[in-house]
Amino acid sequence: MNFEIYLDNNATTKCDEQVLNAMLPYLKEQYGNPSSTYSFGKKVKEEISNARNNIAKLLNCSENEIIFTSCASESNVTAIKNAIANNPLKKHIITTKVEHASIIETMKYLESMDYDITYLSVDTFGRISLKELEDSIRQDTCLIAIMMANNEIGNIYPIKEIGEIAKKNNILFHCDAVQAIGKVKIDVNEMNIDTLSMSGHKIYAPKGIGVLYVRKSIPFIPLIFGHQEKNRRGGTENVPYIIGLGKAVELILHDDYRINFKLTELRNYMENEIKKNIDNVIIYGDLENRLPNTSSIAFKGAKADELLLLLESFNIFISTGSACNSEIAEPSHVLTACNADLENYSPIRISLGKYNTEEEMNTFVKKLISVVNMLRRKNNEYVE
Repeated sequence: MNFEIYLDNNATTKCDEQVLNAMLPYLKEQYGNPSSTYSFGKKVKEEISNARNNIAKLLNCSENEIIFTSCASESNVTAIKNAIANNPLKKHIITTKVEHASIIETMKYLESMDYDITYLSVDTFGRISLKELEDSIRQDTCLIAIMMANNEIGNIYPIKEIGEIAKKNNILFHCDAVQAIGKVKIDVNEMNIDTLSMSGHKIYAPKGIGVLYVRKSIPFIPLIFGHQEKNRRGGTENVPYIIGLGKAVELILHDDYRINFKLTELRNYMENEIKKNIDNVIIYGDLENRLPNTSSIAFKGAKADELLLLLESFNIFISTGSACNSEIAEPSHVLTACNADLENYSPIRISLGKYNTEEEMNTFVKKLISVVNMLRRKNNEYVE
């Protein structure tokens, strides 16, 4: 089979050729240590500064507020631990039931350390209630941690309003923006975000590089001590990957979010073709306010894991939810929180990227129709 259709871009993206080309000199000729005092290292340091500046432009902040990390999970954990270190007498945190595993698992650990965690609920569309958020605030609340966009259902959350609530109550606000980067315009000042995480491999840069934004007015205690990153994150800088991330962000700035129009059109076309040709279909999430590339969709009588395997036999790659939880044989915590009927409707996640085409959507839908019908016959599923 001579084609491959990759539809799991929320899990990871293909490294952009321009990103790879920008990285190569720093894997070969320009291998100097940026902490060195001689010119060979100083030139590398300048390029790191350029990458930092690109990210600062993307977030509308100062480049001095940008810290390079190994990944967004490290950034999330660092931000949370810094918030509690800044408020040792306050032992209450507010988050949601639909956060990324790196947030949820950190909260579970903190619960074992006698922290009180409020997990905001979501409605059947995966939306949170700002009233529930305000009602959950206490005198000992030290942090609100809410993602900008959900990785499974694509919901975009009201971050500006959440930031206003946090600021009004003098509470630190951390935002996991991993899925939103490049798809949602972000202004950390307008949105009143105190700390923010992002990851390279979701925006066509390599795996193993992330960013933590920390507002300059917030005292910061590193997770890893050392003199690099102005004493905020120890360890020799991962120069090629930082350069790659800087280039990926430069491409976003140059594109000015125009790719999102293409992604929205492709996703809507795909969903309409699916609904025209397959009955008993559910699309999860807030369909009026979601990422342009994401579709969480389920078909009665066709289990997601079987769909995934059959589509893979045609070199079509989708997922059943978060890649971070793929080895755990449990229902999606996001859709469970939405009270979804997971017994009868088992969801797959389709997440498009900039390399996908309408021709690929037609091929995918054609194969999907075939395998859904085959599974329904196999399972003797009568669908009204």
